[in-house]
Amino acid sequence: MHLPSIRQLQYLVALHEEGHFGRAAVTENVTQSTLSTGIKELENYLGITLVERTNKSVVFTDLGKQIADRSRYIITQMEDLIEDAKALSSPLSNPVRLGVIPTIAPYAISPLVVSIRKKYEGLKLYIREDTTQNLMRELSQNKLDLAIIALPFEANQVNTRIMYREGMHLAFNKNTELVNPNKIDFDALPDESLLLLDDGHCLRDHALAGCRLKNDKKIHTFGANSLQMLLQMVDDDLGVTLVPDMAIDAGVLKGTRIQTKRLPSKRFYRDIGFAWRKGTSREALYTELMDLLPH
Repeated sequence: MHLPSIRQLQYLVALHEEGHFGRAAVTENVTQSTLSTGIKELENYLGITLVERTNKSVVFTDLGKQIADRSRYIITQMEDLIEDAKALSSPLSNPVRLGVIPTIAPYAISPLVVSIRKKYEGLKLYIREDTTQNLMRELSQNKLDLAIIALPFEANQVNTRIMYREGMHLAFNKNTELVNPNKIDFDALPDESLLLLDDGHCLRDHALAGCRLKNDKKIHTFGANSLQMLLQMVDDDLGVTLVPDMAIDAGVLKGTRIQTKRLPSKRFYRDIGFAWRKGTSREALYTELMDLLPH
């Protein structure tokens, strides 16, 4: 039985992701004509229209979207097959691509890398820092092998493992009048005085889940992308924020005028863990790497 080529499926997926023939061709390192012809041949073989072409836009049909999603899965499986074959002959021959979220990376990644290098001298480790959503997407697309995230996080075709639970602290300027540390009431905060990371950062979601605010006007409209930026604002008494255990233990408050109050662990916490694709033959190796995470 004659089947479409993997290359044709790659062209389709690239076009779906880029939304433009020219950009997709650059991604696949081919000419625009080659990519367009490959997709047309795929359409002819399947007997359906995948893409509606106009002078100004590329629009995927409903069937085209479904086929693109299936193609992405098939490509990932083929890549896994090749990597698995190499891994069976030499488990350390392939690098491990590790993703980590920004609120964990500065505090846990360095000691983890040191431990990995001591135990696996020949293993190449590539590290990428990004938000949970982006890491999970790259994990499903086989652009990452393993990710350190805050759980829970729902995702298809992905396994997760909680390593430990960490608590949170309220951080405030030692001379602040914004909050009474002995009787913390988040709804009593002045408007826009609760400083949180921008949307897309899971620490924001965990903080909001614990605060249980009745009035979202308490949240500052400024969206920071780093905990360090929030702490600088707290140090200047522009608001209060929530800080996880690992950041406190790493000494992020050294040299500041910030004091902290530990928050009730039943409400304020996050579970630190790993995520990886289901079915990988390197799961035994990944499990050993996970066990090296300091906590």
